[in-house]
Amino acid sequence: MVETNFDGISVSVNLDAQVAHNTNVQGALTIHEFEIKWNPQQAKQTDKPMLTLQWAFPLIDTSYQWHSLCGFNRSFSPDWAQGVSSKLSAGSPLHCFYSDGGQNRYTVALDDAVTPIYRSLGVREETGGLVCRVEIPLDATGVSDQYAVKLWLDRTDCRYEDAIRRVADWWEEKYPSMPALPVAKDPTYSCWYSFHQQVYADQVEAECARAAEMGMKNVIVDDGWQTVDNARGYAYCGDWEPAAEKIPDMAAHVARVHQLGLKYILWYSVPFVGKYSRAAKRFEGMTISYIDRLGAYTLDPRYPQVREYLIGIYTEALKKWDLDGFKLDFIDSFNRFEDPLDYREGMDYAGLDQAVQRLMVDVMRELRAIKSDILIEFRQRYIGPAMREFGNMFRVGDCPENASTNRVGVVDLRLTSGHTAVHSDMLVWNENERLEAAVRQMQNVLFGTLQLSVRLDRVPPEQAEAIRFWVNFMDENREILQDAPLYAENPQTLYPVVWAQKDDRGIFTCYQKDCCVNIPGGMTQACVVNACAGESLLLRLSEGGVWKVRTMDCKGEVCREEALAAEEGILALETPESGLISMEKIG
Repeated sequence: MVETNFDGISVSVNLDAQVAHNTNVQGALTIHEFEIKWNPQQAKQTDKPMLTLQWAFPLIDTSYQWHSLCGFNRSFSPDWAQGVSSKLSAGSPLHCFYSDGGQNRYTVALDDAVTPIYRSLGVREETGGLVCRVEIPLDATGVSDQYAVKLWLDRTDCRYEDAIRRVADWWEEKYPSMPALPVAKDPTYSCWYSFHQQVYADQVEAECARAAEMGMKNVIVDDGWQTVDNARGYAYCGDWEPAAEKIPDMAAHVARVHQLGLKYILWYSVPFVGKYSRAAKRFEGMTISYIDRLGAYTLDPRYPQVREYLIGIYTEALKKWDLDGFKLDFIDSFNRFEDPLDYREGMDYAGLDQAVQRLMVDVMRELRAIKSDILIEFRQRYIGPAMREFGNMFRVGDCPENASTNRVGVVDLRLTSGHTAVHSDMLVWNENERLEAAVRQMQNVLFGTLQLSVRLDRVPPEQAEAIRFWVNFMDENREILQDAPLYAENPQTLYPVVWAQKDDRGIFTCYQKDCCVNIPGGMTQACVVNACAGESLLLRLSEGGVWKVRTMDCKGEVCREEALAAEEGILALETPESGLISMEKIG
């Protein structure tokens, strides 16, 4: 057992070990590096060898926290409450504590985004401070006798968004992301909510034609192409052959979609082999678990035969069918149901997460050798920095008809995803939905890439008109909406105002009725979207001037144009529900 202290950080290892420490101080930022060496034989005899870091921080002008999987809960926890974990396929090892005004007060991050790491950062009742505890199971690191980790502590007084982005840039040094592809940010049609498992080639192609006419550039064909069973489980996954009754000729089907002008992305559930598949028999004894409710086994990627099989499935499909990309689903279902997982003959990895990482490294190497501009879609929760090496389309987790969850997910992903395309969950609404409410589904994801999954053959004409307008709006303003740094006010109230600017042009979206939108000085063009049920917008102008104002309804039709002289301060403008105003400074 080793216990020591470095600059206020208590370090303990529950076996005999050598601990080295290095500190890099950069103003209000400190990076601690810890290197642990131990005897591998002793580690085998220790029940769950563990590295623990613990320290405290005073909570002053600090009100909330942000982490990559916090969802709607931005509040503190007491230090005795359950903490959170991250690993390769779930979340990121990052916490940002910030003030009521959105200023960073204390950002904590680790550079190991692969190993399962437990983090407890909670309030100590007796001191009114924050107690931080990090636990790293050394048997899960994939190394036998030596491990190094860096701890990032940033007290810089800056916007919380900028503090988070600094961590993302730091991670990029260790986990360089896939190259950015413009097509990954193109509006995308998804077949999941619109068709579920009823994906028949002729119907999908007809819908793709309608999607292309409305401005879509990609299509994702989801679960159902590989089975005639429509009971939703995964009992028939694993062999990955098209169901002839649905798609009799996959290559010809993909070619017809290409002729419509759309890229074709195909869904696969990576870890699952169904109980009725040939693959289940082939890999008997090479699985982690059987999940009865899904009717499927979870493959164990620690076996090289498992990884080779999956790689072969994807590469063959890419070459045979001329696909443009893959939706690789359920990577976060490679779970350690036993702790630790036993190491068996035939495996070449002891650590599950390291084996998953190796699988993804090899998958991407082989796919990109065939098609360098391959598209790979991942969804929450596997959206951490290490996963950016293997995916270039990160999507919000499933939240059908839930605009606020989609908005929060898009913003949260944008903050840590750098140049990687961030996609909304697939938009869907009742075909009898009010026009303005349907439009708000799109407005809530303006700062990400739109994925649409309504049945386009069933939407009323006015909804179709609105879809065309907003798809075009997002496409024309992509360099601001998706490429410029994003700022999102008041995370604790779920981002009621979100904005971005490039040079002197900005786009601001208000999601809460009677909430004030700040227009900073130096702005010559501003678009403000009224993404709420009210019929007015409150603007706080940082400087006076004369503006040419164009007011539009939710379909983009112009309602009013005027020249408006406004002083510095609050300005109220009548704006239709789910409409927008375009402002150009002319004096």
